[in-house]
Amino acid sequence: MKKIILLIVLMATASCGHMGSKNKAEYTEGATLWVQNAAEFRALSYQAFNSARLYLDRALLTKRNRKKPAVVVDIDETVLDNSPYQAMNILKNRSFDRKYWDEWIQKSQAKAIPGAIDFLNYAHKKGVEVIYISNRRIKGLGATYKNLLNLGFPVKRQNIFLKTTTNNKEERRQNVMRNFDIVLLAGDTLADFSEVFNEKGTNDRNILVDKMRDDFGKKFIILPNPMYGDWEGAMYNYEFSGSPEGKAKLRKGHLYPYN
Repeated sequence: MKKIILLIVLMATASCGHMGSKNKAEYTEGATLWVQNAAEFRALSYQAFNSARLYLDRALLTKRNRKKPAVVVDIDETVLDNSPYQAMNILKNRSFDRKYWDEWIQKSQAKAIPGAIDFLNYAHKKGVEVIYISNRRIKGLGATYKNLLNLGFPVKRQNIFLKTTTNNKEERRQNVMRNFDIVLLAGDTLADFSEVFNEKGTNDRNILVDKMRDDFGKKFIILPNPMYGDWEGAMYNYEFSGSPEGKAKLRKGHLYPYN
């Protein structure tokens, strides 16, 4: 009888432990650990910016446009590392929350993505304008400028274009093109390069990448970000307001095991 009671207690304890492990952000744990700890993440970041430097040199040698050359970069997970925010979500058992994201931005504590500062200063010394286009909200402009400046990025406040009404960056890119010749773009999601990728499904995104394969590592420099992004949104049909359980089901539906 004592053995049976002990077994029931152990099963109940295990069950409670399992229930307690249902963390809203737990599925991002592996990705966040990889970004914060894997030397491979640093290697890929350096590789991206080394490629950017090589292509920039070639683009400047063959440039025919009379406008001043510019490089356009995204901010989050392209030049600034927000993995501490992701880590806090995991530890605090919370999913993305605009309140806490804004609090993180206001701290101006994000570190630089490996290779980003050196590359952008290299471009700046070459006479290239450095433009930042991000979907951070405009209320974060001051904190974002401070963060970039403190880290040593070449940055002008007027060259930071944040989100006002839409996530679509095309209008902001077009505004830049009125005064500059964009010779290179860097980002961590495909919409940082062209609006053709906006809100496309997983299959369409892959098809478009195949069609534009010659641009990657050249005019388009992509940084690794397994923590979040349009690649994830595509699995949810860009309905981010769904329940954690519903999202988990959709993610599992995009797993392709062997037969």
